[in-house]
Amino acid sequence: MAKRSTAKTTHLVEMDDLNLDSSWLTESRVMSQQLRVGNDAGAPIEHLIYGSGLDSFVLDIGGNETASKTLNAIGEQLLFRHFDLIVIPVRDEGQDVDNAVKTINMIREHDRDVRIAILLNDISSRTQDLNDHSLRESFAEVFDLADQARCEMLVMPRIERYGRSRRLGMTQWEISENREAITDDLKTRVLTAEESGDQQQAKLLTRLIRAVTGTRQVRELINVVHTRLDQILGADKKRLRVMVVSTKGGVGKSVCSQQLIATYLLSRLDVSHE
Repeated sequence: MAKRSTAKTTHLVEMDDLNLDSSWLTESRVMSQQLRVGNDAGAPIEHLIYGSGLDSFVLDIGGNETASKTLNAIGEQLLFRHFDLIVIPVRDEGQDVDNAVKTINMIREHDRDVRIAILLNDISSRTQDLNDHSLRESFAEVFDLADQARCEMLVMPRIERYGRSRRLGMTQWEISENREAITDDLKTRVLTAEESGDQQQAKLLTRLIRAVTGTRQVRELINVVHTRLDQILGADKKRLRVMVVSTKGGVGKSVCSQQLIATYLLSRLDVSHE
Protein backbone atom coordinates (compact mmCIF):
# COMPACT_ATOMS: atom_id res chain seq x y z
CA MET A 1 0.00 0.00 0.00
CA ALA A 2 1.32 3.49 -0.84
CA LYS A 3 2.70 5.71 1.87
CA ARG A 4 0.34 8.29 3.26
CA SER A 5 0.23 11.79 1.84
CA THR A 6 1.29 14.64 4.10
CA ALA A 7 -1.17 17.01 2.41
CA LYS A 8 -4.15 18.16 4.47
CA THR A 9 -3.24 16.30 7.64
CA THR A 10 -4.50 16.81 11.16
CA HIS A 11 -2.69 16.28 14.44
CA LEU A 12 -3.50 13.91 17.28
CA VAL A 13 -1.46 14.48 20.44
CA GLU A 14 -1.52 11.76 23.10
CA MET A 15 -0.55 12.66 26.64
CA ASP A 16 0.68 9.37 28.02
CA ASP A 17 3.93 8.24 29.60
CA LEU A 18 3.56 4.58 28.65
CA ASN A 19 2.73 4.22 24.96
CA LEU A 20 1.41 5.81 21.80
CA ASP A 21 -1.95 4.12 21.29
CA SER A 22 -2.36 5.66 17.83
CA SER A 23 0.98 4.37 16.52
CA TRP A 24 -0.96 2.06 14.17
CA LEU A 25 -2.03 5.07 12.03
CA THR A 26 0.82 4.50 9.58
CA GLU A 27 -1.17 5.18 6.36
CA SER A 28 -3.47 7.86 7.76
CA ARG A 29 -3.72 11.60 7.29
CA VAL A 30 -3.97 11.73 11.09
CA MET A 31 -0.46 12.50 12.29
CA SER A 32 -0.04 11.23 15.85
CA GLN A 33 2.58 12.08 18.43
CA GLN A 34 3.23 11.25 22.08
CA LEU A 35 3.59 13.97 24.70
CA ARG A 36 4.99 12.59 27.95
CA VAL A 37 3.55 13.88 31.21
CA GLY A 38 6.41 13.07 33.57
CA ASN A 39 6.44 14.69 37.00
CA ASP A 40 5.10 18.04 35.80
CA ALA A 41 2.06 17.88 33.52
CA GLY A 42 2.09 21.66 33.22
CA ALA A 43 5.30 21.80 31.20
CA PRO A 44 4.17 19.68 28.20
CA ILE A 45 0.77 21.40 28.19
CA GLU A 46 2.47 24.81 28.10
CA HIS A 47 4.63 23.61 25.21
CA LEU A 48 1.62 22.25 23.32
CA ILE A 49 -0.33 25.51 23.58
CA TYR A 50 2.49 28.01 23.14
CA GLY A 51 5.49 26.24 21.63
CA SER A 52 4.42 23.33 19.43
CA GLY A 53 3.41 25.37 16.42
CA LEU A 54 0.17 23.38 16.14
CA ASP A 55 -2.94 25.37 15.39
CA SER A 56 -5.75 22.81 15.28
CA PHE A 57 -5.34 19.46 17.04
CA VAL A 58 -6.95 16.71 19.10
CA LEU A 59 -5.53 16.22 22.58
CA ASP A 60 -6.01 12.67 23.87
CA ILE A 61 -5.44 12.41 27.62
CA GLY A 62 -4.63 9.00 29.09
CA GLY A 63 -6.71 7.57 31.90
CA ASN A 64 -6.61 7.68 35.69
CA GLU A 65 -3.52 9.39 37.16
CA THR A 66 -2.51 10.97 33.84
CA ALA A 67 -5.96 12.51 33.45
CA SER A 68 -6.01 13.92 36.98
CA LYS A 69 -2.52 15.44 36.73
CA THR A 70 -3.13 16.88 33.28
CA LEU A 71 -6.57 18.34 33.96
CA ASN A 72 -5.35 19.99 37.15
CA ALA A 73 -2.32 21.42 35.34
CA ILE A 74 -4.49 22.77 32.52
CA GLY A 75 -6.82 24.34 35.08
CA GLU A 76 -4.08 25.88 37.22
CA GLN A 77 -2.55 27.48 34.11
CA LEU A 78 -5.95 28.81 32.93
CA LEU A 79 -5.60 26.90 29.65
CA PHE A 80 -9.06 25.36 29.31
CA ARG A 81 -10.01 28.53 27.42
CA HIS A 82 -7.79 27.36 24.56
CA PHE A 83 -10.02 24.35 23.90
CA ASP A 84 -13.25 24.58 21.92
CA LEU A 85 -14.67 21.36 23.33
CA ILE A 86 -13.87 18.60 25.80
CA VAL A 87 -15.35 15.19 24.95
CA ILE A 88 -15.85 12.53 27.61
CA PRO A 89 -16.64 9.02 26.27
CA VAL A 90 -19.18 6.95 28.22
CA ARG A 91 -20.29 3.42 27.34
CA ASP A 92 -23.03 2.70 29.84
CA GLU A 93 -24.79 3.66 33.04
CA GLY A 94 -23.32 2.96 36.46
CA GLN A 95 -19.55 3.23 36.90
CA ASP A 96 -19.03 4.95 33.55
CA VAL A 97 -21.39 7.74 34.62
CA ASP A 98 -19.72 7.99 38.04
CA ASN A 99 -16.33 8.37 36.34
CA ALA A 100 -17.73 11.03 34.01
CA VAL A 101 -19.13 12.97 36.98
CA LYS A 102 -15.68 13.02 38.61
CA THR A 103 -14.06 14.19 35.38
CA ILE A 104 -16.63 16.94 34.80
CA ASN A 105 -16.31 18.16 38.39
CA MET A 106 -12.52 18.23 38.08
CA ILE A 107 -12.78 20.37 34.94
CA ARG A 108 -15.49 22.69 36.24
CA GLU A 109 -13.54 23.36 39.43
CA HIS A 110 -11.16 25.33 37.24
CA ASP A 111 -13.40 26.61 34.46
CA ARG A 112 -17.17 26.65 34.77
CA ASP A 113 -17.68 27.89 31.21
CA VAL A 114 -15.69 25.30 29.24
CA ARG A 115 -17.88 23.44 26.75
CA ILE A 116 -18.17 19.70 27.45
CA ALA A 117 -19.79 16.93 25.42
CA ILE A 118 -20.55 13.39 26.54
CA LEU A 119 -20.06 10.74 23.86
CA LEU A 120 -22.34 7.74 24.35
CA ASN A 121 -20.02 5.35 22.57
CA ASP A 122 -19.81 1.71 21.48
CA ILE A 123 -23.49 0.97 22.04
CA SER A 124 -25.41 -1.90 20.42
CA SER A 125 -28.31 0.35 19.38
CA ARG A 126 -27.92 1.74 15.85
CA THR A 127 -29.90 4.92 16.42
CA GLN A 128 -28.14 8.24 16.92
CA ASP A 129 -31.34 10.22 17.37
CA LEU A 130 -31.02 12.10 20.66
CA ASN A 131 -34.82 12.22 20.92
CA ASP A 132 -35.32 8.48 20.51
CA HIS A 133 -37.31 7.38 23.57
CA SER A 134 -35.87 3.86 23.66
CA LEU A 135 -32.30 5.19 23.54
CA ARG A 136 -33.00 7.74 26.26
CA GLU A 137 -34.53 5.07 28.53
CA SER A 138 -31.72 2.56 27.96
CA PHE A 139 -29.12 5.17 28.93
CA ALA A 140 -31.24 7.37 31.18
CA GLU A 141 -28.37 8.07 33.63
CA VAL A 142 -26.18 9.34 30.79
CA PHE A 143 -28.84 11.68 29.42
CA ASP A 144 -29.67 12.88 32.95
CA LEU A 145 -26.01 13.68 33.56
CA ALA A 146 -25.80 15.64 30.30
CA ASP A 147 -28.87 17.68 31.30
CA GLN A 148 -27.74 18.29 34.87
CA ALA A 149 -24.13 19.14 33.98
CA ARG A 150 -25.11 21.25 30.94
CA CYS A 151 -23.18 19.02 28.55
CA GLU A 152 -23.77 18.36 24.88
CA MET A 153 -24.53 14.80 23.73
CA LEU A 154 -23.02 12.69 20.94
CA VAL A 155 -23.95 9.10 20.10
CA MET A 156 -21.84 6.53 18.25
CA PRO A 157 -22.90 2.89 17.77
CA ARG A 158 -20.41 0.03 17.99
CA ILE A 159 -17.96 -0.19 15.11
CA GLU A 160 -17.87 -3.71 13.70
CA ARG A 161 -14.46 -5.20 12.82
CA TYR A 162 -12.80 -2.13 14.34
CA GLY A 163 -9.68 -3.95 15.51
CA ARG A 164 -9.29 -5.74 12.19
CA SER A 165 -9.59 -2.53 10.18
CA ARG A 166 -6.68 -0.98 12.09
CA ARG A 167 -4.34 -3.39 10.26
CA LEU A 168 -4.81 -1.14 7.22
CA GLY A 169 -3.16 1.74 9.06
CA MET A 170 -5.92 4.33 8.69
CA THR A 171 -9.23 5.29 10.25
CA GLN A 172 -12.43 3.69 9.05
CA TRP A 173 -13.63 7.07 7.79
CA GLU A 174 -10.55 7.23 5.53
CA ILE A 175 -10.83 3.58 4.50
CA SER A 176 -14.38 4.21 3.34
CA GLU A 177 -13.26 7.26 1.39
CA ASN A 178 -10.83 5.06 -0.57
CA ARG A 179 -12.58 1.71 -0.23
CA GLU A 180 -12.71 0.84 -3.96
CA ALA A 181 -8.96 1.30 -4.47
CA ILE A 182 -8.16 -0.50 -1.19
CA THR A 183 -10.46 -3.39 -2.10
CA ASP A 184 -8.91 -3.74 -5.56
CA ASP A 185 -5.43 -3.80 -4.00
CA LEU A 186 -6.47 -6.45 -1.48
CA LYS A 187 -8.09 -8.61 -4.17
CA THR A 188 -4.88 -8.54 -6.18
CA ARG A 189 -2.92 -9.56 -3.11
CA VAL A 190 -5.39 -12.39 -2.39
CA LEU A 191 -4.89 -13.82 -5.87
CA THR A 192 -1.11 -13.53 -5.54
CA ALA A 193 -1.20 -15.33 -2.19
CA GLU A 194 -3.38 -18.10 -3.57
CA GLU A 195 -1.15 -18.56 -6.61
CA SER A 196 1.88 -18.92 -4.36
CA GLY A 197 0.06 -21.45 -2.19
CA ASP A 198 -0.14 -19.19 0.87
CA GLN A 199 -3.70 -20.02 1.89
CA GLN A 200 -3.33 -18.50 5.36
CA GLN A 201 -2.34 -15.11 3.93
CA ALA A 202 -5.17 -15.29 1.40
CA LYS A 203 -7.64 -15.93 4.20
CA LEU A 204 -6.37 -12.97 6.26
CA LEU A 205 -6.55 -10.66 3.26
CA THR A 206 -10.09 -11.81 2.48
CA ARG A 207 -11.07 -10.93 6.04
CA LEU A 208 -9.61 -7.47 5.52
CA ILE A 209 -11.82 -7.03 2.45
CA ARG A 210 -14.86 -7.62 4.69
CA ALA A 211 -13.58 -4.94 7.07
CA VAL A 212 -13.22 -2.50 4.16
CA THR A 213 -16.70 -3.26 2.82
CA GLY A 214 -18.24 -2.54 6.21
CA THR A 215 -16.71 0.93 6.45
CA ARG A 216 -19.35 2.41 4.17
CA GLN A 217 -21.97 2.15 6.90
CA VAL A 218 -19.45 3.14 9.58
CA ARG A 219 -18.62 6.34 7.68
CA GLU A 220 -22.33 7.21 7.63
CA LEU A 221 -22.47 6.79 11.41
CA ILE A 222 -19.30 8.85 11.88
CA ASN A 223 -20.72 11.57 9.61
CA VAL A 224 -23.72 11.87 11.93
CA VAL A 225 -21.29 12.65 14.76
CA HIS A 226 -19.48 15.14 12.51
CA THR A 227 -22.77 16.90 11.73
CA ARG A 228 -23.57 17.09 15.43
CA LEU A 229 -20.11 18.57 16.09
CA ASP A 230 -20.84 21.21 13.43
CA GLN A 231 -24.01 22.08 15.34
CA ILE A 232 -22.06 22.41 18.60
CA LEU A 233 -18.97 24.20 17.30
CA GLY A 234 -20.27 26.01 14.25
CA ALA A 235 -19.27 25.08 10.72
CA ASP A 236 -17.12 28.13 9.98
CA LYS A 237 -14.54 28.08 12.77
CA LYS A 238 -11.03 27.88 11.27
CA ARG A 239 -9.01 26.75 14.29
CA LEU A 240 -10.24 23.82 16.33
CA ARG A 241 -8.78 22.31 19.48
CA VAL A 242 -10.67 19.40 20.98
CA MET A 243 -9.71 17.44 24.09
CA VAL A 244 -10.77 13.83 24.66
CA VAL A 245 -10.45 12.65 28.24
CA SER A 246 -11.56 9.73 30.36
CA THR A 247 -10.59 8.69 33.87
CA LYS A 248 -10.82 5.09 32.61
CA GLY A 249 -8.96 5.27 29.29
CA GLY A 250 -9.29 2.26 27.01
CA VAL A 251 -10.78 1.69 23.59
CA GLY A 252 -13.73 4.04 24.13
CA LYS A 253 -11.40 7.01 24.41
CA SER A 254 -9.26 5.81 21.52
CA VAL A 255 -12.24 5.38 19.19
CA CYS A 256 -13.39 8.86 20.16
CA SER A 257 -10.09 10.65 19.56
CA GLN A 258 -8.91 8.64 16.54
CA GLN A 259 -12.03 7.58 14.64
CA LEU A 260 -14.39 10.48 15.43
CA ILE A 261 -12.66 13.70 16.45
CA ALA A 262 -9.48 13.40 14.37
CA THR A 263 -11.54 12.56 11.28
CA TYR A 264 -13.81 15.51 12.07
CA LEU A 265 -10.80 17.80 11.83
CA LEU A 266 -9.89 16.10 8.55
CA SER A 267 -13.39 16.66 7.20
CA ARG A 268 -13.14 20.36 8.07
CA LEU A 269 -9.80 20.55 6.28
CA ASP A 270 -11.29 18.90 3.19
CA VAL A 271 -14.16 21.39 3.09
CA SER A 272 -11.81 24.38 3.51
CA HIS A 273 -9.71 23.19 0.54
CA GLU A 274 -12.62 22.67 -1.85
